[in-house]
Amino acid sequence: MAILAGVLLIAGCGGAASRLASHMERGKSYFAKGDFAHASIEFRNAMQIAPKNPQVMLMAGRTAEKLGKLREAAGLYQGVVDAAPDNVEARANMGRMYAMAHQPDKALALVQPVLEKHPDDADLLTVRAAARLEQKDAKGAREDAERAYRASPSNENTIALLAGIDRQDGDTAGAIALLTGALQKNPNSADLREVLASLYALTGDPAKTEAQLQKLIELKPRNLGYRYQLAQFYARSGNLDGAQKTFEKAVTDMPDDDDAKLALVNFITTQRTRAQGEQTLRSFIARDPDKYVLRLGLGQLLQRSGATQEAITAYKDVIERDPKGPTGLAARDRLAEIYLGQNRFEDARKLVGEVLEKSPRDDEALLLRARLALVHRDSTAAIADLRAVIRDQPRAVPVRRLLAQAYLSNGEPGLAEEELRAAMDVAPADMSVRLELARVLLQTQRTEQAVSLLEETVRGAPKDLQAREVLVQTYLAAHNVADARKAVEDLQTLAPDNAVGPFLAGEVFLAEKKPDDAEKAFDRALQLQPHAIEPLTALTRLQLARGQGTKALARLQTALDANPQDVPTLEMVGEVSIAMRDFPRAISALSRVIELQPNRWQAYRNLGVAKAASGDNAGAEAAYEAGVKVAPGQPELVVELGAYYERKGRIDDAIAIYNTLYQSNPRSRIAANNLAMLLATYKRDKASLDRARDLSASFASSDDGVLLDTNGWVHFMRGEIQDAIPILERAVTRAPEAKVIRYHLAMAEL
Repeated sequence: MAILAGVLLIAGCGGAASRLASHMERGKSYFAKGDFAHASIEFRNAMQIAPKNPQVMLMAGRTAEKLGKLREAAGLYQGVVDAAPDNVEARANMGRMYAMAHQPDKALALVQPVLEKHPDDADLLTVRAAARLEQKDAKGAREDAERAYRASPSNENTIALLAGIDRQDGDTAGAIALLTGALQKNPNSADLREVLASLYALTGDPAKTEAQLQKLIELKPRNLGYRYQLAQFYARSGNLDGAQKTFEKAVTDMPDDDDAKLALVNFITTQRTRAQGEQTLRSFIARDPDKYVLRLGLGQLLQRSGATQEAITAYKDVIERDPKGPTGLAARDRLAEIYLGQNRFEDARKLVGEVLEKSPRDDEALLLRARLALVHRDSTAAIADLRAVIRDQPRAVPVRRLLAQAYLSNGEPGLAEEELRAAMDVAPADMSVRLELARVLLQTQRTEQAVSLLEETVRGAPKDLQAREVLVQTYLAAHNVADARKAVEDLQTLAPDNAVGPFLAGEVFLAEKKPDDAEKAFDRALQLQPHAIEPLTALTRLQLARGQGTKALARLQTALDANPQDVPTLEMVGEVSIAMRDFPRAISALSRVIELQPNRWQAYRNLGVAKAASGDNAGAEAAYEAGVKVAPGQPELVVELGAYYERKGRIDDAIAIYNTLYQSNPRSRIAANNLAMLLATYKRDKASLDRARDLSASFASSDDGVLLDTNGWVHFMRGEIQDAIPILERAVTRAPEAKVIRYHLAMAEL
């Protein structure tokens, strides 16, 4: 038996070792061919057998990096460093990633310890050179790069970086000579050919650019990226037929590659017609009906083309066919995005929840949930989700912008500024980031910094109208009317037929206390752009402020006569009519808005206001309740309806709608706060008071006076007086003007 057990053990070990070697061999073969998707599968299989093997993790990291999964690659490289601290390649690869991500300090921290032991290692020197280049130390970067080249003249990373330094120094010919010389010794280097192709394109040599791209495809026929580059080269030169043939050949050469098919479809859709692209894709689906990726691509094509209902049908088809698979989850993300755009918040929330239940780290679903949270003013929940996405996508500028908005909504402008500055580091020329940063600086009373940033932005992009627009608004915020006037004149000279010029001129006239001139300017903006909502709103408010409500309504009615289904104008008619106490007209306009857009919750809210003001309490209640049915997760509606129910003594109804709001978004502080307060104030049973305690427990560490007040009041109503008093004292400090909080503290002291 002992002999038999020994034989089995040896056979088992041999089997595992054999399988490991087999996976590694196949993985390296796929990697060499540029088929990184299949290489990744093999290396993951190898990691199942030997999860702590540094060589396995290293190859898996290299493959993840090639696939663009940088966070995964970094984690794998870190695993190698942890298991084998002196592993030069892992440190060099991870350091290179940090340098490329504009984090030179981290890159240097990684490579410096092993450089002391390996001072002439080309990979380590190349990383240090890249980091120094990022730190604007051009001399040090060149010294390291040349030293690395002397140590290893065939190192591709070193050659590519040295060529980049030559190009940056204006020696493009020297960079080309360096690369061509290296390729003579190593003609199969795809990375060097890619760099050479970009240099030929930069110097305007199309024949040599095309030759290098063709050679890249020959070397790596399964790398679709090189075919993209060739197609883009043809498209830029106006050779659309050549570009299309490039994608068609990719489909022929790789008949099992769905990405190649979708690339061809996307090209035909964008460069030919949507109908042709859709027809091509449907023909692929007809040949392979079980290729769910193609069906998902059909939904995306329809969505991009504006065929929303058809896209919804396509996504639902994918979900039905692949309910628990990756394409089914992706289809839910896409469908939720559509529903979010249609204000179908609960439908979107349900889909996002289904995705995150199956895949808690799904970035698209987390991003959608964050957007939903921001719609419902739950900035805390949005911040948590967006930070999770940023960890996976640190260079995602739109995500950082959204996170900055969430921080602003949460009253944390300092953190918002940090995110926007991080976004500027990634995309220094991104105009939207600069403008948002300027707005944050304004909000935090750093007007001079905002003006300086915007003036620099306008100098760098003198034809950007939006930058000039925000500059005018910033001058006005700084009460610098003279510079605002000059900036408006410059803008109008640059774009005399654009409505934004006279609109901003009207704002300047208002600052100069010239209402007649302001009215003429707003009117001019409307002549240039009759359906622009900003000048129409500004003119309407100005006329209301001057006691010319009838004139404002007449203008709005003229706009409606031209476009009777213009929802924003109808809403404005409703709001102006409420201000003028013309409630029948307001009710008529807002009812029409609801008829045209049944999911527009703001119209239900305004309709409730109009009906309540006209004495129709039952109608107001019905309007609010209809709005809550449409948008049960919209806090503003729930808060106003809840207050109405409370005034009427319908406490259970108020608790019910807050309970629905809380269940739809358990991280909503508004829902938790108001529900806890209702339970503590009006209920005496232990279950209700315990729930109020649980709902408000996290508020004890808050700096928000309202939340502290709720937590303290719950303690008071539970008879926990000594716990209540210090919390309510803090609440009074945070919100000294709130009489109800002082009342609660007085009750506790009493």
